[in-house]
Amino acid sequence: MVTRHLSRSGAAIHELNAVRKRLSRIKGGGLLRAARAGSMIALIISDVIGDPLDVIASGPTVCDDGTAVDALAVLERSVATLKRIPNGKAARETNSSSLIPTSVWNVLRANSEQRAEREPPRVNCRNVIIGNNQTALNAAMSHARTLGFEVRSLGAGRGGLACEVGIELAELCLAARRESPGQPICLIGGGEPVVQLVPTEQPRVGGRNQEVALAAICRLWNEDLQGIAILSGGTDGEDGPTDAAGAVCDSAVREKARQRGLDPAAFLAINDSYTFFDQTNGLLRTGPTHTNVMDLQVAVVH
Repeated sequence: MVTRHLSRSGAAIHELNAVRKRLSRIKGGGLLRAARAGSMIALIISDVIGDPLDVIASGPTVCDDGTAVDALAVLERSVATLKRIPNGKAARETNSSSLIPTSVWNVLRANSEQRAEREPPRVNCRNVIIGNNQTALNAAMSHARTLGFEVRSLGAGRGGLACEVGIELAELCLAARRESPGQPICLIGGGEPVVQLVPTEQPRVGGRNQEVALAAICRLWNEDLQGIAILSGGTDGEDGPTDAAGAVCDSAVREKARQRGLDPAAFLAINDSYTFFDQTNGLLRTGPTHTNVMDLQVAVVH
């Protein structure tokens, strides 16, 4: 409940972790403090840009100096933020009853008053990153080469707004076709863009990868799409609160949209990407992969 509340209020990952670490006996170095083995090696798969050890899974084997006072400040800001959201339902819910369980407030307030120091770890720990976004990017580029593509890396760990990433991919495809006509080219990048939600009373559903693809098809709506395809997907097989890993932008999706009289710009305007691609057969459905190393964007031109 706390995580959902913080995500809804737009809390950054470091704010989420500031709270979760104070509520868990495992996160924030809790696993390290509980160990009695003398030495430990942690094998880590990263789903965070930059691979910060204290942020991945909230750092179970990395101690930090955060406090319950920090966590309380984050929660209080998040409640104040939700009260300002221009959405009547959200405001009413926040005013009528706390979205944070009372037990959470009680624990954090008690710990902030006691100012109790956490037990120092008794073991030495070596933290090793064994998989991250660069790992996935390298594998994708290697496979694309085996298929005969000239591969151009856009880099791993990229952030930015999903809608801007989609437009960038579309522009890169058009430029590649102009510069190297007939040459099979594959552009691959990775990271985790974000969606900037707009206020609306209309129903909507989507995810950052679906928004990348939707922005791309908006940019390419009146262009020659022959030989161009853009995919954006989550490596965990999940994208937002949907059953899709992401979506694909290509000529078939655009043709289906035109047949149905769908305007992608109208869907993008309210962050309703899933609805658009669900009606145009553009959703990428893989099922959960149970490994998360952020997202990949793949664009092909041939």
